[in-house]
Amino acid sequence: MRALGSATVLAAVFAVGACASGSGSDVAQPDPTSPSTSTPALGAPRTCTNADASTTPIRIRFGATTLTGSLNASPTARALRDRLPITADATDYGGVEKTAEIPALPMTGMPAGADPGPGTLGYYAPDRVLVLYYGDVGYFPGIADLGRFTDTDGVVAAATGAVTVTVELDC
Repeated sequence: MRALGSATVLAAVFAVGACASGSGSDVAQPDPTSPSTSTPALGAPRTCTNADASTTPIRIRFGATTLTGSLNASPTARALRDRLPITADATDYGGVEKTAEIPALPMTGMPAGADPGPGTLGYYAPDRVLVLYYGDVGYFPGIADLGRFTDTDGVVAAATGAVTVTVELDC
């Protein structure tokens, strides 16, 4: 099973490929080589003055639609936040998620896997993909839950083909 990959929801929530077990530090770390995505240079962590300590508001431009969401305070979500904005092409995987390849994110301190539900933004470490889940995939090792997104009109599931997704801070 893999992760989302359609338009507006930036390569959000990631796909599952290889099996891993144990703690998050046991998950194989992907090669940090960067796919064809756009990311800013790493620097000091970005902060939102209107965000509390547990979430960071984000916008996900998915094709012509803008979705709202939030990143949680996990180490992997913080690493993504520090790289925003990020833009990548997303495609459908398995009729339950859209996936977009992004540069590797650290998995240190993360659980070995997750059971993301619809509306979860995730990262699938083995394939280095941001995943937008619009269906139920069940538990898979190598998935990190990064936060949530709202898609009341179902545009993520309805999108076909490659869709450009941009995830950015909403503060």
